[in-house]
Amino acid sequence: MGLLSNFPFMLAPGMGTNAYFTFSIVLGRGLPWQAAFAAVFVAGCLFTVLSVTGMRTLLIRLFPEGIKEVIGAGVGLFLTFIAFQGAEGMGISVADPATLVTLNSLSPSSYDSAKMWMSLAVLVVTATLLAAKVPGAPLIGIVFGTVVCWIEGWVNGVEGSVFGYPFGTAGDRSAKDFHIFVPHGLVAQPSLDGLAGALWEGFDWALNPETSATFWTAVATFCYTDLLDSSGTFFAVAKVAGLTDSRGNLPLARQNMAYLADALSMLVGSSLGVSTVSTFAESTAGVADGAKTGLASLVTGSCFLLAIPFSPVVSAVPPLASGPILCCLGAMMCSSVRGVNWDDFQESLPAFVAMITMPFTFSIGYGIIAGLGLWISIQVLLAPLRLYRGESPLVRVRLLWASAWVESNDELEDGKGTPSTITPSQSSEQV
Repeated sequence: MGLLSNFPFMLAPGMGTNAYFTFSIVLGRGLPWQAAFAAVFVAGCLFTVLSVTGMRTLLIRLFPEGIKEVIGAGVGLFLTFIAFQGAEGMGISVADPATLVTLNSLSPSSYDSAKMWMSLAVLVVTATLLAAKVPGAPLIGIVFGTVVCWIEGWVNGVEGSVFGYPFGTAGDRSAKDFHIFVPHGLVAQPSLDGLAGALWEGFDWALNPETSATFWTAVATFCYTDLLDSSGTFFAVAKVAGLTDSRGNLPLARQNMAYLADALSMLVGSSLGVSTVSTFAESTAGVADGAKTGLASLVTGSCFLLAIPFSPVVSAVPPLASGPILCCLGAMMCSSVRGVNWDDFQESLPAFVAMITMPFTFSIGYGIIAGLGLWISIQVLLAPLRLYRGESPLVRVRLLWASAWVESNDELEDGKGTPSTITPSQSSEQV
């Protein structure tokens, strides 16, 4: 990503598609995990074709203005929702049969409260450092929480630690998955035995009449979820970094190369034995410290490479230290709502639906689909009224298409990435 596009976007296996891969495709529909890897590989091939031809970029440029503006805020709320949960964050939100979610107990009598208070301390420290514009504030916050957790674990041990995981165990040390986050070694030998190349065993299922429907459904799902998730992340992170133009678009050539890097990562990832690799929203952490170029991606990739042999240490970073950072990143990304014309309900209502659907459905892709669906429905239902008024029935659709097409042509002609500006407020005659 860093070499091809020069954008500060980072790549990793997507957690949302991991869940779909495991629970829906493999466990739910009975497709072998090798065949699921093969489905990811095929989706990566399709993405590569779409990226090379530029069709992926053109499709994304057809997003309505309001939806493009709030993608960053939606991703920010999505990250904050993750930060509030116990699995990857602060444990503030817990399930409730009546209200779906509720506040976890902060009472000293609750075993989870110590982890929550420590997370809040990390959040306060990190927020203060960000307000003071201290370089590396997110990293300092993570180190602070991690060091405190490790020292407490080493002093009290498993039997006495108040930072035991997972949330909800009530400190039951006999629970099968009870553990504390302290390093249990320094180095470990990595191995891909049984994973690398396993996808080639799964292609037979694509041709099997009994399983082919499930296989190709998985391919289609991986395609549209990664297309929308990665695109949403591109816009969100680039907006925070100030890399977009006045209409929220990225330079055409570099955006195509970013999509190509994203597609190639799917091919490499599925070959090595992981589910869909995509651009992740935590890239905002680098942008928050001023990352503007692909050097951030190269440094991040190098750090992950160095972390492989030191996995016992890296994997001991507790969620109570990393979760608050996601909350801070979510706050940074919510600034994009300022670009929405909230008085124009044709743009603002679909944008709002897209934004809130992301955290409520735990999917960036579903949020974009919801916003686009509402926007299209509004345009179709307004068509008869516009005809009655003597207006073009699908004027907003025409404006959107003309804007995306003209901008792309202008960028290809001048090579400077300085597109024309056509906004929905302009009339069809001006276009």
